[in-house]
Amino acid sequence: RTINLFSAASGGLALFIIGGTLVGLKIKGLRRLVAMITAGKLLLHPLAVFGAVMLLPLLGLPAVTGDLRAAAVLSAAMPMLGIYPILAQRHGLEGFTAAALLATTAASFFTLSAILWMVKG
Repeated sequence: RTINLFSAASGGLALFIIGGTLVGLKIKGLRRLVAMITAGKLLLHPLAVFGAVMLLPLLGLPAVTGDLRAAAVLSAAMPMLGIYPILAQRHGLEGFTAAALLATTAASFFTLSAILWMVKG
């Protein structure tokens, strides 16, 4: 019962912490690094997964086809986990990582839509 109570509250608490971290954050010096992380997570990571999936048969492993390939690429294209800024607090990077999380979440609307369109077609 106690674990269920904690698990029910953890999502809202994480959002509260991330929002509190973003309040008053100066992003002036962070834009370039946040943009690089966003591009890496939302563009390079799915491309790397797609490349790895396509290389499997060349390595003598079974080919990943159809829905499983699409699921792997879409999974790689998801934005960062919400726990990322919370884990970064230990190293004093919570503001920067919260900004990166916000950027990847906002940009993922477009990148996921594009990937879904490509997978469907």
